[in-house]
Amino acid sequence: MVLPWLNRAVSENYLQQTGRSLQHDKLDVQLLKCNINLNQLKDSADLWQADSLHVNLACWQSLRERSLVINEIAIQKLLAKPQQDKNGQWSFADILKHQDMLKKQNALKKKPTVETQNGAPVLIKKITIANSTVNSNLLALNNMPLIAAPLNFTLSNIDLRTHSPSGFTLRVDLNKSAQVSVSGKLNLESLTGEVEIDARNIPFQWFNSALQPYVALEVLNGTIEFQNHVTLVQGQPQKIISSGKLVDLKVRPTSMEQDAVKWKSLAWDKAEILLTEKSIHVPLVTLDELDGQFIIDKNRKTNIQAMILTPPPVANINTAPAPSQVNAPSQLKPAPSQVKTTAPTAMPEPIASSIKPKPWQFTIDRLAVNNAAVGFYDQSLTPSFTAIVQKFTGDIVQISSDENSTAVINLAGNVDGYAPVTLKGKGNLFRKAPKLDALFSFKGLDMGALSPYSAEYAGWRINKGLLSADLNYHYEDGKILGKNHVVIDHLEFGEKVRGTRMIDIPLRFGLALLTDENGIAVLDTEIAGTPNDPEFKMSDIFARALSNSLKKVVTSPFKFLSKLVNSQEDLGSIEFTAGEYQLTDTAKEKLRLLTDAMKKRPKMRLSVKGVYDQNSDVAALKEEQVKSALQKNGLSIDALTSHNEVWAGAVVAQYNAKALTETTLSVEQKYQALVAAEIVDAERLNRLAHERAQAAKQHFMLQLGAANETVLLDSEHCESVEQCTSRSAVFTLEI
Repeated sequence: MVLPWLNRAVSENYLQQTGRSLQHDKLDVQLLKCNINLNQLKDSADLWQADSLHVNLACWQSLRERSLVINEIAIQKLLAKPQQDKNGQWSFADILKHQDMLKKQNALKKKPTVETQNGAPVLIKKITIANSTVNSNLLALNNMPLIAAPLNFTLSNIDLRTHSPSGFTLRVDLNKSAQVSVSGKLNLESLTGEVEIDARNIPFQWFNSALQPYVALEVLNGTIEFQNHVTLVQGQPQKIISSGKLVDLKVRPTSMEQDAVKWKSLAWDKAEILLTEKSIHVPLVTLDELDGQFIIDKNRKTNIQAMILTPPPVANINTAPAPSQVNAPSQLKPAPSQVKTTAPTAMPEPIASSIKPKPWQFTIDRLAVNNAAVGFYDQSLTPSFTAIVQKFTGDIVQISSDENSTAVINLAGNVDGYAPVTLKGKGNLFRKAPKLDALFSFKGLDMGALSPYSAEYAGWRINKGLLSADLNYHYEDGKILGKNHVVIDHLEFGEKVRGTRMIDIPLRFGLALLTDENGIAVLDTEIAGTPNDPEFKMSDIFARALSNSLKKVVTSPFKFLSKLVNSQEDLGSIEFTAGEYQLTDTAKEKLRLLTDAMKKRPKMRLSVKGVYDQNSDVAALKEEQVKSALQKNGLSIDALTSHNEVWAGAVVAQYNAKALTETTLSVEQKYQALVAAEIVDAERLNRLAHERAQAAKQHFMLQLGAANETVLLDSEHCESVEQCTSRSAVFTLEI
């Protein structure tokens, strides 16, 4: 009679506690051994089933201590099937609601007794669940199936008399790949205690769906492992000490084929997370063998842009509810089960909305970077451009959300395996007003790799050359300021091409003018901009700064050459005496300075063009023609220069010979009339211009030692009065 009653009692108690039926074989009671066995248990809704339930009672100890003492409760091969529907509702939600209802009913029926206040006289020494399986799904991870097997769980020292902490261990494999071990001691009544969690080989691909609302990324590979020590108070985690690493990560934008980021390991050590204080402190984060890629595709879209999702419009929280919502009965009158006899007074809405939650604070003492590589690939060019910064090693210390904290950056590596590169700086990008000072330096970068850019933007290919640079950037108050010091070594341009994105940069001429006798060109540029400006593009700003710097040199090349020899002279031309081509002492000094400057710029050569003045040179040549005629008539040079009586007679005779009719003029006036009557033809003026250019070249070569090929004569003549305005030799620079 006892066993049938016990069978019914087990089933009825399960029904009373869960609202469901329990199927099982007949009870097997071994009185002498104090054992109770129950086999083939199954929930009527197929939530769970188990091969066996074994209970071993400490009968004599129970009698002696007037308590219920159980040595062990063992469950073998439990198979649980909790499932989550599309609304996030679990298949055991009805059991939880049933339990909640029972608690409320019992609270109304029973008054506290000494026994309930002090705890029931029950001690369970050990509960084990062995060789078990949980088949479930995780809606948060795109409804991913989750198989937890084998699952082994042990809970020891459940003492409801003293409420002392209970020890527990859980070991389980997840989807045949991950292993999770959880152990610790908890007060089961208050859920207060310490928990150790050791998780290994968790595939990071599981979290692809969790990333989708934020970034357009696909995790292709990677596993995470961690060891966490968790302090619980009243069931809430208060403090977590965490060490772990994410290894062999590989991700790419969902819209591109190329990988974006991969690394061997990202490890953190003894990170302290204080949840109530909202603070995170990590002594050390180590990033090993990062391999990142910055890609510009053929449509000039970057892989960074491809990874960023545009957030949906945010609903206006101040919008009034629709009438159907206001009049909904379920909102006007709560269900009976929702009515509470006591409830805390709600904070007035305006006050509640004005209180901002405390933001999280974080500090990373040191981020160590080992053997990182970042590739830059521009597929919008033909041919495409590739450069890889590799073996990047160093650290960033004191990364913090603290407004008064400053991070220090110290990294070094090389470009394409041979050109040293460093990144140094300090700042805090996590302040409300971010601030950063950074110096990016590289030495000896092969410029042949930059040929696609010079062809595309400047119309010239680059054959060879070396590039070194110090790029110093300051970001503050939303503005970026940059000072770039660029050194180019033995640059050699290739063929001229037609670029599709040509901008006005006098690249070839400007750099040739900057290149010294050792083949070194130094260029300093400054940039400024506002990154938040939709029109801000770093490449455009840099190109504009380069263009402006080169134009400044190109538009005043001889002023630039003057500075090379510490002179204030305008070396772009030399002046001649009217009607003459002989060099003055001042002109010779200018040519000497210009020669010294040209020696410092061996890529350049001079073109010399003689120029005459339509006024002063013509007047001087006319007088020269009059003097020549007087000499032909027998006037001596002494008389010509002294203007004596012999000269006066010769002038009058020549005046009369020209049949000039004005007789009242003085001798000097007649002389000036003779000069004015002369005609100087264009050929004579052009010859004077050529003689001036020739005199300058001869002095360069014969007196100053310039090579013939470095000074060229320009035979072009001025063709209009407006052009013929100086008695000079004018220089132009050529490559």
